[in-house]
Amino acid sequence: MSFAKILGQDQATQIITKAIKNNSVAHAYMFYGPDSVGKKLTAIALAKALNCLSASPGDYCDDCPACDKIARGIHPDFFLVGPVKASASAREEAIKVEAIRELQKKMAFLPYEGKTKVVIIDAAETMNPQAANSFLKTLEEPPSSTVIILVTHNPFRLLPTILSRCQGVRFNPLPVSAIRQIIDQKVAEGEVDPGEAEMRVARAKGQVTRALEEIDESEALNREKLARLLDTVSFDRMDLVFNWSKSCAANAERIPMVLDELAELLRDLAFLKSGSSPDCILNQDLLRQLRPLAERKTLSSILQMHDSVHATKFALQGNANKQLSLENMLLDFCDAA
Repeated sequence: MSFAKILGQDQATQIITKAIKNNSVAHAYMFYGPDSVGKKLTAIALAKALNCLSASPGDYCDDCPACDKIARGIHPDFFLVGPVKASASAREEAIKVEAIRELQKKMAFLPYEGKTKVVIIDAAETMNPQAANSFLKTLEEPPSSTVIILVTHNPFRLLPTILSRCQGVRFNPLPVSAIRQIIDQKVAEGEVDPGEAEMRVARAKGQVTRALEEIDESEALNREKLARLLDTVSFDRMDLVFNWSKSCAANAERIPMVLDELAELLRDLAFLKSGSSPDCILNQDLLRQLRPLAERKTLSSILQMHDSVHATKFALQGNANKQLSLENMLLDFCDAA
């Protein structure tokens, strides 16, 4: 394997390979962009390229002992830190200060076996305040022969002082061609049903995990129910507004997924209303249900509902009341109906 095998991130890999060839690798990088587009994969590839024993400068062979050890996470100069739950009952994972302090002890030494120590902080936005402040000291006085890579989907949750000390490398959603190539490979390996390939490509939204998520009957049923909600909610059905909002708020961990599904359905309705090709539709399996719904709605009402979904997502990120936010969203739907 080499950087050429990292699909859909040509700009990011070109920045990295050029820096290696010019001996201008930064002491700290921030790989940022959507989830599941190759940020962590590229960070590990950079660790291999900096320590590879066989490949030409700027690349890696994925075959030598150094590449193999990094791939297996056992190289003495390669460190990968990610969020963990503080306890079995904890709701969220986080990177705690103890993990950062342990990492700092390891970074204090010169490389033991390789050319360069490489530290990857995965989901860096989950560092708690104590961990972030402790890590900032490392960035202010970076250890020699060490490259630090922060991987995050939301850099704005990190301290501005951390952002300012890292060279940013942006990762974009994967193009359809890259997703299709990944799905075709999974079909060839027997991991994906050939009949689901196009639907998976359409629903991926540039993210590998979305393309490979299980497609089951319950998921399809949930999307059908949401489509019916878009069709039936109105000021004449306030019972539906309150009952649905209460039920959805009770399953707080599912709210982001529900809002994403609503946004995708409304996006499909807007495309259908605009006369776009059915090939552009993400919810291909719901086309028969979505076509008549698009005919009954105006484009302005669809876009108004779509804006309301995104406003609700933003409000909930700020810890707004879940049920009240969902009720307000549905009232916006009623107003747009």
